[in-house]
Amino acid sequence: MPLIKHLRVQKNEAQNIIASLRESGELLMNYSITRDDSYIYVPVGEDYDSADLVVMEREETRRNFPKGHAGGFDHIGDIAIIHGRNGGRVESIKDFIIKVKPGIRTVYLDNGIKGEHRLRDLELLHGEDNPETMYRENGLRFKVNVKTAYFSPRLSTERFLLSRRIKDGERIFDMFAGIGTFSINLAASAACNIVSCDINPDAYALMKENIGLNRIKGTVEPINDDSYRVIGELEMFHRIVMNNPMLKYRDLDLIIKHICQDGILNIYYIETVEGIGEVMNQMEGMGMVLQVKRIVHGYSRNMFMFSLEYRKVLK
Repeated sequence: MPLIKHLRVQKNEAQNIIASLRESGELLMNYSITRDDSYIYVPVGEDYDSADLVVMEREETRRNFPKGHAGGFDHIGDIAIIHGRNGGRVESIKDFIIKVKPGIRTVYLDNGIKGEHRLRDLELLHGEDNPETMYRENGLRFKVNVKTAYFSPRLSTERFLLSRRIKDGERIFDMFAGIGTFSINLAASAACNIVSCDINPDAYALMKENIGLNRIKGTVEPINDDSYRVIGELEMFHRIVMNNPMLKYRDLDLIIKHICQDGILNIYYIETVEGIGEVMNQMEGMGMVLQVKRIVHGYSRNMFMFSLEYRKVLK
């Protein structure tokens, strides 16, 4: 029997996490979900990585999902996006999507993310060239345009896990908010106040729509501007979220100055294991104490997306 990766999750969080993995295409549908007295074990694709992975020998229960295809594409509403790094598997994955996911109307190939606005270079492989769709995540609805504003369903589990740690009354700055998925997830979970900023005017327009689409406990204030410029005009925050790992972060000293004492920085990197060690040393030297470290998913053979949560302490 093959060795299959499983994400180990708490029972009270399993329903939301399984739904997120299914929506993002990372749930291996041809293997059953198992449990023990403490955890639920969810089968995930070869490219998925996390600190909470367990490898088990498993027998397939369904044969219509070819090995290696789950995780090879993103499933966003009725659009599928195949990652260019899958190389020669592109045609095979496209045919697989068309066969087993009848709700998909459009299939694109992602040739990379480019520019300040983090836009996907998309090539139409199948169906109509209409990049707009509706996407559901953690009980929330989002309007997405996969060509004009960056969005990744692969962070759905991360957004859910972070929303569980937010407290009522937190003042939060979401620096690279995109279409508002992080901000709205957090504001749906707690009565917090979020300043949600993105430099892309198309992402900003979608963010405003998405705030109106969902019932939230907190408030989300959308801003269309450069977050590095805006932060100098704002008050202190209990938490700052920095999710733009494709570009090199700058002005971290300024960012940390705008976090309250004992406040939190949630920051995301695409790095090697060695590279993230250097990042962690740098953050420690800036008076930040690591609270949570998690591999969100694999990015390439030697690189991963890391989620780091730091608490600000006195130097």
